[in-house]
Amino acid sequence: MAFFGFLSSPDSRNFALSRRDLLGKLSAIGAVSLLPKPQPKSSYPSPEFKIGDLVASDWEPDEEDDDAPDSATDFGEVLGMRYVLEPESNWVVANTWLYYVLWTHSTCDGMNYPCYDGEPTRGCDLRLVGLEEICKH
Repeated sequence: MAFFGFLSSPDSRNFALSRRDLLGKLSAIGAVSLLPKPQPKSSYPSPEFKIGDLVASDWEPDEEDDDAPDSATDFGEVLGMRYVLEPESNWVVANTWLYYVLWTHSTCDGMNYPCYDGEPTRGCDLRLVGLEEICKH
């Protein structure tokens, strides 16, 4: 028997839903989707910066490098972040946020920007900046 022939047979009534049943089931599904879902508690502290924040990193003078500028500031936008649970090196300590930044420009000449080097930056090495400060440079 063909599929369409099966639908027209008396046995097909066992598989059909009345409009009332269908409306009730759709309402139940819709009501469940509107219920608030429990949010898992985060054991991590809130990050200092959010994705999209404009940040700056100030460079201190390096007495050992004669070619290094006296001071410079790199500006960028936070692209991503990750939380470090265990120390990875002397530079990256445990329980800290690391940020991935797209560096857009600098006060130091001779650098190619924009630049994404893929290296994480510690939150303590960054500061939040406004659009006014970025436009000045």
